[in-house]
Amino acid sequence: MLRQYVKSILVTASVLLAISSCSGHYRIDGIVETIGYEGRQLYLTELLPWKTTRLDSCKVENGRFRMKGCVDSIKLVFLCKDEYPIVPVYMERGHATIRLTPTGNTVSGTRQNDLFFSFLRDKTACDNRYEEVSQKRFSREIQSDAVSLQMIQDSLLSIVGDCEEMICKFMSRNYDEPAAVGVFMMLSVAPTTEIPSLLKRILDAAPQEFLANSYVKGYTERMNYARKDQ
Repeated sequence: MLRQYVKSILVTASVLLAISSCSGHYRIDGIVETIGYEGRQLYLTELLPWKTTRLDSCKVENGRFRMKGCVDSIKLVFLCKDEYPIVPVYMERGHATIRLTPTGNTVSGTRQNDLFFSFLRDKTACDNRYEEVSQKRFSREIQSDAVSLQMIQDSLLSIVGDCEEMICKFMSRNYDEPAAVGVFMMLSVAPTTEIPSLLKRILDAAPQEFLANSYVKGYTERMNYARKDQ
């Protein structure tokens, strides 16, 4: 009798501990509209410089998949097939939907995912504008016309300026959001020995809380960044 009582106490304690360690629940529903996924295992994987951790997994069945569980903090992870990252995902409290389509992959339904992918849509629109104008440089008529070439170059510079303004406005509105760190990570992955002017502009305007983020701090220390007011 005593042994059974002690056992029940331990079980109750472990359940309470599990509940207390889980501040919220996440649920991710996936819709697959492209080939090559049916019956395949997908993983939510945290990709850090010092380790890779699989946090959840499921199998695609009839073009659908689902993952759910506890989350005690917001994490930027990747949905992966085998070891290949497919799309970035914020694991956070709430219900998110992932769509894998031939024209692109998106995540929506929770705050950070909505913020991050709204930025990606705007960034993609800028990139598409740039590419469309850039292609005009290669036509024979344009290449033989110095005035037209200069006009195209001016248009490209204007698009770059518009894109940088869009990025800085997004960051200024969302420095306190984890999605802003994800955007900064995306912008800073290119290897370089100097901080690009856009990233310096972002860092110069950032609050101390953003600069204290582990990824941002690692970047600024690696690049020997020092803000003028520091």
